[in-house]
This record gives sequence, structure tokens and C-alpha cells, in this order.
Amino acid sequence: MAASRSLRNRVAVTLALFGAVASLLLATTIYIASHDLEARLIDDTLTAELDDYVARRQRNPLSLPEHTATIRAYVVAEQGGTTPIPPEVEQLAPGRHQLSINGTHYRGAVRQVGEQRFVVLYDTSALQQRETSFLILLSASVVLITLASAMAGRWLAARTIAPVTELAGRVAQLHPEDEPTALAGEFPWVEVRQLAEDFDTYLKRLHDFIERERLFTGDISHELRTPIAVINGATELMMTDTALDERNRKRVSRISRAATEMGEISAALLALARERGETSSPSRECSSLTVLQEVIERYRGLFRYKPVNVILEVGAVSKRPVDHAILSIIVGNLLRNALSFTARGEIRINLDGPVIRIEDSGPGLQTEHPGELFRPYVRGDQSSGSGLGLSLVWRLCEQQGWQVTLGDLPLGGAFAQLDLDPQNPSDSATV
Repeated sequence: MAASRSLRNRVAVTLALFGAVASLLLATTIYIASHDLEARLIDDTLTAELDDYVARRQRNPLSLPEHTATIRAYVVAEQGGTTPIPPEVEQLAPGRHQLSINGTHYRGAVRQVGEQRFVVLYDTSALQQRETSFLILLSASVVLITLASAMAGRWLAARTIAPVTELAGRVAQLHPEDEPTALAGEFPWVEVRQLAEDFDTYLKRLHDFIERERLFTGDISHELRTPIAVINGATELMMTDTALDERNRKRVSRISRAATEMGEISAALLALARERGETSSPSRECSSLTVLQEVIERYRGLFRYKPVNVILEVGAVSKRPVDHAILSIIVGNLLRNALSFTARGEIRINLDGPVIRIEDSGPGLQTEHPGELFRPYVRGDQSSGSGLGLSLVWRLCEQQGWQVTLGDLPLGGAFAQLDLDPQNPSDSATV
């Protein structure tokens, strides 16, 4: 497929078509001109023979008609005509005719002189054979010219686009994170140099963007580490205060957990900003059940005034540990969406091995294309958010190799399903 759409093949095919059309037009013109010339020569010969025979008959009524390998003459008259006369000849009117006698093709000329009709026939069988051979020769010439045009076009295209091919090879060896190398000065051709300059500009902008992204992620990591450490240190000191009552101790504990989660979420978001395969500081690993329990507890307090019951159903727990921060972000966004769109009723969270399914009793997705909700800034009709939560979920799942889907339930409501191990769904243990 790639070879058939290459520029070299396209030029070769174009030149081949041009050669075929040009040679076909030339061959057709030559054939028509040759056929017309031969027809004129035969007609001139017939006219000359008619003139000669009429003159001879006028001088000598007993003059014998012409009878050679290619020409035959007849006189059709009630008295004084030649014999024998084929029936096809007797029926001819004055003028030019094409006829066949006993399988032999003739071109005939007929002239009325008094009571007599003079007929001269020219045998065109040999001429038709020559025309057939000439037509075969012209057809072979068209085919040969077409093939020659294709080969010449392929060779010419290879020579013509060689600089473009070289530029493509050079660009393929470049990496956006490397220091940009100017390519325009290495190509003297105007069009290729312009293309190389565009590549240089693009790679320079891309390199600068990557550098800004790296500096930004590094600055974020550095600047957030200190305040998070201060919060954790302060909460640890407060927890050691014996004068702190149980109610305030729970509040401080929640602050400590939130600060820890903030650090993990920062690490997860920084990892998402990097390209796949780059090393990053991993979050702590835990089981998916632990993450679900923590997320439910967190959002239970945020939505405690809403008449919605959150139910956790555990069928099986995956044996494979998961990244705490990333799974917490994903499940948190999915659960927050379910809580936001469910005015009353219940939300069921089902854990079955590597599959986490969240079902709500809300109005449903209200869209025919649920996958569109994973695009940035795409929101439902009743959404008041920014449209970035599900986009973040999708990107984190894509980075981790997980699978997330959305859909409507048959009896109303919507579901979100997260598969942590789509390649091996049986990796689980019953609890």
C-alpha cells in the first residue's frame, strides 16, 4: 500500500499514462492518414483505369477489358457488353462501391457512358492484410512506448525526488528532545531547502516546547514537595499532642491523608506529562480494594448531605498490586461524576478481580456516542464541570494499559467500567 502511493510510482504512472495517450493519438493519426492515403491512391487508380478503358472502347468496341492480378474491368450493356459478368457487378450503380465476390474484397468504380456502364474493380485483399499488419505494428509500438515511458518516469522520478528522500531520512533520525540541527543549508534546491527550513522551524518549536514542559514539571515537583512536607510534619506533631480530643484527631488525620494523597497525585500527574517509557517516581502500590475503600470514605464525607447510598460489592480482588495515586484519581473522578449526576438513589461499586464497575441511578449519559465524553472539554448537557475529568481518566488508563468504558443501563442510569488487566481477566482471587 505504501509503495503504490509513493511519489516515485505516481510520477512513473503519470508519465506512462502520458506516453500511452500520446503514442495512441499518434498511432491513430498515422493509421487514419495511411488508410485515407491508400483509399485515395486506389480511387485515383480506378479513375485512371476507367478513363483508359472508356477511351479504348470508343476507339475499338471490341477492345478486351483489363484483367490482372489486382484489376478487373467489365462493360454492362444489353448489346456489346463483356461476358461473363458476376451478378454483384450487374447491380452496381454509377459511383464508388465496396463489394465482395467469391470471398475476395474489391473497391469498385462505375461510370455510365451512353447505354453502357463501365466497371473497374480493384482487389483490396492484400491491402487489408497490410493494414492489419500495420495496425498490429502500431499497437505494439504503443505498448513499447508506454513501458519505456514508465521505466523512464520511474528513473526520472527517483532522480528528481532523491533530495526529498534524503531529507525524509535525515528527519527520521532526529529526536525532538535533542538539540535541533539545521538542515536547510545542506540542500541547495529551492523547493527542498524551503521544506527543510520548515522542518527546522517545526523541530525548533517542538524542542523548545519539550524543554518548557520539562522545566515546568521539574518546578512543580520541586515547589510542591516542600509545602506537602510541611503539612505532613505539622500533622504528625499535632497527632502527638495529648491534649487533642478524638474529634479533632480525626480531622488532623484526614488532613494528613489528604496531604499524602496530594503528593501521590502530583507524582501521577507529572508521570502523565512525561512520554511513555520515561522513568518517574512511582507512587506506593496497594490493592484495588484498598483504593476503593479510601475513595468511598473520602467522597462519602463530601456528599454526606445528598440522599444517595454508596454500596461496595466485592466478588474477587485482583492479585496484582496497582499504583495507589493513579487508581485513586481514576476511581475518584468516576465516582464523583456518578455522585454529581445522581440526585437520589444509590451507586453500586462492584469489584470483580481486575474489573471495577460503577453503576448509578441517575439520568444516564444522554448521548449516542459515549466515547466522545473522554475528549477534553466535552461535557454532557447537564454537566457543570470543565470537561477535563474523564479526559484525565482516559489518558491515565492509556498510559497504564487499562481499559475504561461508559454506557447506559437498560433500566436507567449509567455505568463506568474499568478493566485493570484487559489482557488477562482471570488474574484474581475470591474473597
